[in-house]
Amino acid sequence: MEFTNYKCPVCDKQFVSGDDIVVCPECGAPHHRECYDKNGHCFYEEKHSENFSFENIYSENTESDKKSSDDSAESNTVVCPYCKADSPKDAFYCEKCGFPLNEQDRKNQGNAQNSSQNQNVPPYGAPFGANPQQFNMAFDPMAGFKNDEPIGDNVTAGEMSKFIGKSTPYFLRIFGNIKRFNKSRYNFAAFFFSGIYFMYRKMIGLGIIFSILLIGLTVGETFIQYTSQFQSVYNEVLNMSTQELYSLTNSSALLDTFTTREILILYLPSLLSLLKFVMMIVCGCIANRSYYKHCFKKINQIKDIKIINSQVLNTNDVLESTGGVNLPIAICVSVIYIVIMYLPLFIF
Repeated sequence: MEFTNYKCPVCDKQFVSGDDIVVCPECGAPHHRECYDKNGHCFYEEKHSENFSFENIYSENTESDKKSSDDSAESNTVVCPYCKADSPKDAFYCEKCGFPLNEQDRKNQGNAQNSSQNQNVPPYGAPFGANPQQFNMAFDPMAGFKNDEPIGDNVTAGEMSKFIGKSTPYFLRIFGNIKRFNKSRYNFAAFFFSGIYFMYRKMIGLGIIFSILLIGLTVGETFIQYTSQFQSVYNEVLNMSTQELYSLTNSSALLDTFTTREILILYLPSLLSLLKFVMMIVCGCIANRSYYKHCFKKINQIKDIKIINSQVLNTNDVLESTGGVNLPIAICVSVIYIVIMYLPLFIF
């Protein structure tokens, strides 16, 4: 007989194929042999005098679970597979424990989910290196927002979480601060990756602008450094003594030593490098606010389309497919930038 649909009443773990199972001769309850030996008797021994049958109670529990599931399906709620709490049907996360309600996300987190069920901790783990046992469900993946709570511009937190995807906790917290206090946070990812970051977040327009600026400044800086004029002036500076270099701090001495054209060629790469750095700082400053506006704009466009084609469009599916990130295009831009950075080494 196959027992994989049952759980051991002692350890409450699902039986799997190949388990060494002992069946109570009195009530028919299956046990792991190790659990049965450790317990010393059937888990339901006290009920044997009441004509207890394991099959009967299992059937009653199954019917109860099925009825509960059917009732939930008919309502506007969905049952969390982790903590069994009810959440709104279009919720991206369980409002009680934060478990992802999207089927694909549950598949992607299968290993984490199995581990969390044994430890009674969230399947996504405790943030910032916290002790999982002490953490115990304190983390809020919706950053304090309810699923149907407006977050601005006719958009709810639930819709925003569908559009953002896995970075929902980070961005909902930032969006909440922008909405309530008009304060954002500096985005260091955008500082280090600039145009690539905007491409990754599907802000294609800004991504193209900053990528072109970054690549253009890099090409200009590299090209100037490999010209014969720059090499000539640069080598002349390298051959100067310390006293001569010190005298160049005086503008008149600098003009007496080099022509205006030579001075421009000498300092232009540094100026271009400074402009790149300023551009990176700007990217970090505007990234979160730009993504905030991008999300609201795209979500409202999707909702407007639904009004026109209400019988065709599933808003939640479109939010998930339109939002999220675009890793392939970010990788492509990164490769282009790296090639341009190192190409002069092979040309000159």
